[in-house]
Amino acid sequence: MMAMMGASWSQKVELNGTVTGLPNGVRLTLGEAVGSKLVVRDTLAIAANGKFKTTLNVTSPTLFTLQPQVEKAPQVHLMAMPGDKALTLNLAYDQQHNFMRVVSSKGSRNAELYQKFNAALYNSLQDFDRINGEFGKPETTEERKQELQQEAQGVQLRQKLAVKEAVSAYSDCVMSAFLVTYFDNDFATYCDLYEQVLGKLTPKYADNQFVANIARMVATSLKEGSLAPEIEMKDKDGNIRKLSDLRGKVVLIDFWASWCGPCRAELPNVVRLYNKYHDKGFDIYSVSLDKDRNAWLQAIQNTGQVWPNHVSDLQGWTSSGGRTYGVSSIPHTVLIDAKGRIIGKKLRGEELATKLKEIFGE
Repeated sequence: MMAMMGASWSQKVELNGTVTGLPNGVRLTLGEAVGSKLVVRDTLAIAANGKFKTTLNVTSPTLFTLQPQVEKAPQVHLMAMPGDKALTLNLAYDQQHNFMRVVSSKGSRNAELYQKFNAALYNSLQDFDRINGEFGKPETTEERKQELQQEAQGVQLRQKLAVKEAVSAYSDCVMSAFLVTYFDNDFATYCDLYEQVLGKLTPKYADNQFVANIARMVATSLKEGSLAPEIEMKDKDGNIRKLSDLRGKVVLIDFWASWCGPCRAELPNVVRLYNKYHDKGFDIYSVSLDKDRNAWLQAIQNTGQVWPNHVSDLQGWTSSGGRTYGVSSIPHTVLIDAKGRIIGKKLRGEELATKLKEIFGE
C-alpha cells in the first residue's frame, strides 16, 4: 500500500469512533501508508464504552489503517483528505470470522465508500459458512458438491457486483483508486471501471500514488477497441477542454512539446492531414508536455497548428494527460474513433496517412 506525500503544510483531522467485540484491554494500531511501507503512527486505547480517538496529520489524500492488537488481526482502511474536519468510524469485531466490520461512518464520502466495500465482503461470509459447512459433511453427494461450488461462484459474483457498484458510484473519491484494485486479478473484465475512476480523479489527483498506479495499468492495457480514458485539461485561454467533447469525430490525441525535435518534424504531416480530413470529421486534441507557456504558444503558431484543441498543465513529464496514457516518450499519438474507442497507437507519417485514408477515403 502506498500514498504520496504532498505539500509541506499539515492539516489536523480528528478521528474518533467506537469498537465492540474486542477483548478488554486490546488497543488499536494506527498505521499510515507512506511510499511502499505501512508506518505505525499511534496506539489507541479503547475506553470502557468502546470509544477511541486520535488526530491525523494530513498533507494530501492519505491512506490510514486501524488494526486491533490481536493475532492475525484484520485491518480497516480510511482515506483522509486535507479538507476533512472529523471522521467517525463505528466498528464491530467478528471473532468467528476474524473480520472488522464497519457498522457506520461519518465525515466523508471516502468513508462511506469504504463502508459499502466492507459490507460487500462481510455480507458474503454467512453464505460461505453455509456452503463450506454442507460441503464438508460426509453425507454430501458429489452431485450436491457440484451444486454447492456453483452456489459459491454465485456468492462471489454478487460480492464483485456489490463492490463494482460501490466503486462506480463513488468514483470521484480517492478511496476508489485504492479499492478498485480488488479487481486486479480480473483487470481485463473490469477495465472500464478502472478507466472511470481514472477519468474522475486524474484532473485533481494525478500525482496521487494510487491514481498514478491505475494510470499505468490502464496505459499498458490500451488495446484497440478499448475506450480512450478521459483527458480534462486547460487550453491556452484557461478554459477546460475535455477529450470527450469531441465524441462523434475521429480524433488524433497528439502528445508533443515545443522542445521535441521529432515532434516538430512530424507536425507538417499532421497539419496536412488535418486540413485534408477535418471537414470529413477528423480532429486533433494536442497535449503539450511543455513547462514554458510562451514556448508552447509560440510553437503552436510557428508550426501552423490551427485546430483549437491545445491543452497543457505545463507540468512537463508529469502532465496529467501524459500520465493518464502512460506517455514516456514523444511524439506519441493515439487515434480514437467517433465512439471514443482506440483504433490506433503511435501512428506517424505514412502509417497515419494510410489509416486516415482507410477511414475517410481520398
